[in-house]
Amino acid sequence: MVNPRNILLMLAAMACIIAGACAAPTPRVIEPEGMDLSLDGMQIADPEHTAEYLEMTGGTARPGLQAYGRNLAGNWSFELRDLKSVPVGDIELRIYQSEAALFGTGVFKQGFNQQIATVEGSLLEGNAMILNVVSLDNAFLYRMTLNSADGNSTSGSFTLYLPSGEAPVKGTVSGGRSDERRIS
Repeated sequence: MVNPRNILLMLAAMACIIAGACAAPTPRVIEPEGMDLSLDGMQIADPEHTAEYLEMTGGTARPGLQAYGRNLAGNWSFELRDLKSVPVGDIELRIYQSEAALFGTGVFKQGFNQQIATVEGSLLEGNAMILNVVSLDNAFLYRMTLNSADGNSTSGSFTLYLPSGEAPVKGTVSGGRSDERRIS
């Protein structure tokens, strides 16, 4: 039987995630001087090197995950520590991916306490990604900015936002994929 309280908690968590995603800062793109990245400035001299041609011939331009170059779906574990290196907790997530969107569910562990959590986020330029994890019982938001150069291990920082409005807690994150993907 479905507990109405759990449904309300899940809806509240999803609302927090959506609000957090809308309020998240947009990554700044630094454009080197003299480089024109506008559509008018990107002229293709040879039609054999267009995305359509490469797609027809099996070249590198393909829609979907290949455009992002990384597949980060899988089972991930993260260890969170505050700025004094005191353990804050561990998060185990099952992450799914659709293009640059990341989402899933998991468990936040703090000592013997465990809470169901949801996650949403996105891939950014380079090896970066942002994950927003919400623990459903206490509605804590863990906003993590991560770097994963090899697609199997990661490190970065987090900010913990509390529903009481207290000052956010900042710290570091390290972790990795428990079902490692290998580049073949």
